[in-house]
Amino acid sequence: MTMRRATTIALVSAGLVLGVPVAQALPYTGGPDDSHSMVAMTNDVGLGGAIVHISSATNLYMARGYAPVAIAAITVTDDPTNPGIRNGTPIVIRIPDDFGMTWDTADTNAVYGGTAAGKVGTVSYAGSGKHLLIAVTNNFSAGDTLTVSGLSFRNYLQSGSTRLEVDFDNDGGVDAYDDKSIAVSGVFHYGGADDGYGVGTMTLDRDVKIIGTLIELK
Repeated sequence: MTMRRATTIALVSAGLVLGVPVAQALPYTGGPDDSHSMVAMTNDVGLGGAIVHISSATNLYMARGYAPVAIAAITVTDDPTNPGIRNGTPIVIRIPDDFGMTWDTADTNAVYGGTAAGKVGTVSYAGSGKHLLIAVTNNFSAGDTLTVSGLSFRNYLQSGSTRLEVDFDNDGGVDAYDDKSIAVSGVFHYGGADDGYGVGTMTLDRDVKIIGTLIELK
């Protein structure tokens, strides 16, 4: 170690110990000296590439269960000026990997609508039932829309909420999130052999209702 380097390390260390301010590099966020005129950039600058949107018709709510539940119609909209959905590359609509739900993979009878209805083909599934793949048979035009209905979710066993994802170029990334959510609530216990009641006692469900500050059982 040279004398100059040793001296520099010693001075920096002393500054940290004694609380003396030490110069640090700060991120530069732009300004008069960024080589742009103060009035030149009036719009956001994107990174390039198509922007594709996904939107379900409504938010979806359900209690945990296994049976198929119909999806809310999903609309995929291609970029209005730079279309990105191309023939031969499927549109992938995904349930997030960390959410306990799958598509009903036995159902492949999708119903299509929108301006791009004639530019897609059959559906298939991947990713242990979490990925819906829609075959694209013709290039989408700018602003084309595709509505998808007639399919279902099942095995929705995790309480919580999530949003569908779309990957229009099948590169494994998330290109957009649904602007609607899917919420799954927990299961309530309505009585049974281990609820402390005789087998023939509870012939009706017992509901808990709030009346003011009182709880009434009926």
